[in-house]
Amino acid sequence: MSVHLTKLLPQSIRQPMKEMMMRRQLRRAIDAIRKVPEGQIPDRQLLSDLIEGWGNQGYAAKVDYLAAVAKSSVNTPGPVLECGSGATTLLMGVLCGRRNIEVWTLEHSREWLQRVEEALMRNHISGVHVCESPLVEYGDFVWYDPPLGRMPKEFSLVICDGPPGVTKGNRYGLLPVMGNRVPAGSTILLDDAERPGKIPGRPADRLQPGGDPQPGKAAHGGDDSFR
Repeated sequence: MSVHLTKLLPQSIRQPMKEMMMRRQLRRAIDAIRKVPEGQIPDRQLLSDLIEGWGNQGYAAKVDYLAAVAKSSVNTPGPVLECGSGATTLLMGVLCGRRNIEVWTLEHSREWLQRVEEALMRNHISGVHVCESPLVEYGDFVWYDPPLGRMPKEFSLVICDGPPGVTKGNRYGLLPVMGNRVPAGSTILLDDAERPGKIPGRPADRLQPGGDPQPGKAAHGGDDSFR
């Protein structure tokens, strides 16, 4: 159907058609990534196709970051922790899944979590655990409340694109909350690491015995335009 004809259709018809075309484009991109030989990294065109199919055009300038995620995914020897979900979740699900490497994703937005889970299921991507993890108060910062009892004891790779930038403390809470589960030698990739407050910290007074601090009251985060 031509673009001009599509514009003549009412919004009630255009929107479902647009969503259908995006799902098809996303499936084609994922299928193409699956065909990349194991150990190799999808090229920039494939990554751009994945982003376009996912539908978050604000992420289009982040192909370099997605390439870094892909490179780390094909090399990580153990489980992956992802903070915030999106196109990277699908990418890692394919690249890590073929090596039976689990991906654990923390997501505070139920609506976004449902969208990601639907995309994983529709594209037959397994081995990804998308955990609904509300943002809670930890005193000086706000971060996810992860299901630590179900998660691996250690992560070899961390992909940190959350919580949203407006969150108190930004992404500072990664190491204070996850503690020894992110041991020395782990790889941590931070999106927009140059922004103030992006760098995770490890203040000793935030760590409880065993390395797992206790969260406080629930907090609220804003939208993250880079997912």
